[in-house]
Amino acid sequence: MTEENDIYREEIMEHYRNPQNFGMMKNPTYEAEANNPLCGDKIRLQLKVNKKGIVEKVRFSGSGCAISIASSSQFTEWMVGKTIRKLKSTGPEQIQKLMRARISPARLPCMLLSLYALQKMFGGAVVESTH
Repeated sequence: MTEENDIYREEIMEHYRNPQNFGMMKNPTYEAEANNPLCGDKIRLQLKVNKKGIVEKVRFSGSGCAISIASSSQFTEWMVGKTIRKLKSTGPEQIQKLMRARISPARLPCMLLSLYALQKMFGGAVVESTH
């Protein structure tokens, strides 16, 4: 189990050092920001959606710890090709599945920051993690 955890930790660090979909886009279809006042992490999430309601492009920007940046990187990769309907029904379990690492309860808000931005984007309530 330790070797497996080490692999996941390395994957998190790789996404932190080289985040996918990082940066700003011009003329996003949707945009929202979320922050974690406890630690200062801040994420802006932007989506470009086609007429069929399918996400064609995702970008995020901001600053934060390795967990918030890595989870945003992985979550934005997952979002491409999904429908708005699918994104609206996405909960914390999806990000936890993508991260594949045990995250302490104190760090869950960091991990879920991009989900909070997504939920704000569509006027949904912030869904707390079940773990």
